[in-house]
Amino acid sequence: MKNKRIIITIIIFFISIIMVLSTIDRIAYHNMLYPKAKITGDGDIKIACVGDSITYGYGLSNRNDTWVSLLVNELGNKYQTINYGLISRTLLSSGNDPYMGEDLAKEFWNNRENIIIFMLGTNDSKNINWDYDKFNKEYREILDRMIKEKSNSKIYIMIPPQVFIDNPIMTEPNKYNLENGVVPIIREIKENYKDIELIDLYSLTLNHKEWFNDGIHPNKNGNIEIANEISRVIKETYNEENIKRVSK
Repeated sequence: MKNKRIIITIIIFFISIIMVLSTIDRIAYHNMLYPKAKITGDGDIKIACVGDSITYGYGLSNRNDTWVSLLVNELGNKYQTINYGLISRTLLSSGNDPYMGEDLAKEFWNNRENIIIFMLGTNDSKNINWDYDKFNKEYREILDRMIKEKSNSKIYIMIPPQVFIDNPIMTEPNKYNLENGVVPIIREIKENYKDIELIDLYSLTLNHKEWFNDGIHPNKNGNIEIANEISRVIKETYNEENIKRVSK
């Protein structure tokens, strides 16, 4: 009888441990899917970084290694970055997980930053999501809204990095749709919006598969290279005097 009670106690103990670990996993997963905006730095020049898992930092063991956080190191202590990245999100409102319906997107629209860095499109390239005409239309609509509602912000649109998956399934980013749809659409939009700046991560990463452990998300070295490129473009195109217009 005593041995039976011991066995039951041990079983209950292990079941309790499993339940606790399961709860921790669910909380961690929820926090990853619906994160709070991560702020790096305390400078007066604020940079809003809007995007998907490439912006969020999926696959990195430390989110301080994202290009968003590393950007502060490159630009200096005058700057602060706000990471509005959300995993798996699409620009397309008809996509499997639209970005603009999320609370973090609403937070972005309600806040004011000196610089906006905008990058969506990788998840839109999935065959289950891709629609050339609708992506073109909705990208312009979002950009028009940004220009109207955030007129004091300097806007940078980014072409997403290359996808290094040769035979993607329907639910994976598609390099063909990226190369022949997302990339030319964003390049054409830049030509039609002269006051915005373009940062081309597709060209930067085109021949650097080693920067991507899973073919989609940049590893630490990839994030370093991306941060260097973004920093270079900002230093060439952003006038720090603009700080006075949005920080009051």
